[in-house]
Amino acid sequence: IRKRAFFQYYRSYDNHKNSIAAALNYSNKRDCFYSRVRKFENCRRQGLFADRIPDDVYDNLITTVKSRLSPLFLYLDFRKRILGLDELHFYDTYVPIVKHVPFSMPYEEAVDTCAAALAVLGEEYTSTMKKGLTGGWVDRYESRGKRSGAYSSGCYDSPPYILINYRDDNINSLYTLIHEAGHSMHSWYSNRSQPYVYHDYTIFVAEVASTFNETLLSAHLLRRYENDRNMMAYILNREIDNIRATLFRQCMFAEFELLTHRAVEEHRPLTLEAMREMYRGLLAAYFGGHLAIDEELTLECLRIPHFYSPFYVYKYATGISAAIALALAVEGEGAVARDAYLAFLSLGGSMFPLDELLAAGVDMSTPAPIEGAISHFSGLVDRLIGLEDVLRG
Repeated sequence: IRKRAFFQYYRSYDNHKNSIAAALNYSNKRDCFYSRVRKFENCRRQGLFADRIPDDVYDNLITTVKSRLSPLFLYLDFRKRILGLDELHFYDTYVPIVKHVPFSMPYEEAVDTCAAALAVLGEEYTSTMKKGLTGGWVDRYESRGKRSGAYSSGCYDSPPYILINYRDDNINSLYTLIHEAGHSMHSWYSNRSQPYVYHDYTIFVAEVASTFNETLLSAHLLRRYENDRNMMAYILNREIDNIRATLFRQCMFAEFELLTHRAVEEHRPLTLEAMREMYRGLLAAYFGGHLAIDEELTLECLRIPHFYSPFYVYKYATGISAAIALALAVEGEGAVARDAYLAFLSLGGSMFPLDELLAAGVDMSTPAPIEGAISHFSGLVDRLIGLEDVLRG
């Protein structure tokens, strides 16, 4: 079923591949035109200029991730072994390797669980969050005509508002709730501390607060279910797949953006064949011989909408790296790290994002946060492999 769905899905992209490739090519040409008109050295410099991000941050991300792919390879090999496959294909990477785990958590209990997971942030944070999540910030449940997904919104002189479709029987709803609560509390601290002109924070730091919360939730749940090895395996698998998709995968996307923009800048034709060849090379580099690369997967580069917002996707990878570094620091170092993190939430857009993160305690101008995130990922993989008997049970 997975295989059939994969090939049927990509058949639609294959039917329109020339049109989509032309659209992406001219999107990159647009970026190149504007960067030259505005006297930037290249497209990437224009894309990074607003946040005052040096090229080294982008290059460090790609170089560091590509030099430390062994934990990812170990996980892919383990997944193949647990699923009993001769070859691991892309359509095998999203099926859960843990059998169904019964889960039920009413919304009010979920709020209490979020507060418990974030208790290290102090009473003000957790009490404000609980009051908001139970007192009018959240449109909680699915209803007729309501959109899917989840987001946190609001304005400067309103509370933060969250749209969510909470389900008691789905642990992903718990993670979504604490994720959106992270955005909302970031806004709450920023709006309270900054004047209107500085209250809004950039995308570069926006995902830090939300992913920080998810990291602490996973740590809390692993302690809570330490006597339930099946649930522990499920949580570990979920966290591993989340980091795999947000760090390694988004880094590969970021490198593809860089390659395609350079092709245009150097007056090389960015044809469909050129795009697929670049993407085929990246798939080989990031997955080695640990994933069977179907030719259809080279069409994936045509279906990523973020590529039309140039030099955006790398922020997912830097964001999760910073979030993991800060979460581990707050849990391990106590009050000093906590106070620095809460001060970071209060900065809004009053500083450039690298300076805000440096004030919080993480230096994204160095490879260290990326290395730390990969080390964290490696530790999770080792713990999951240690539960192999549960997965085979």
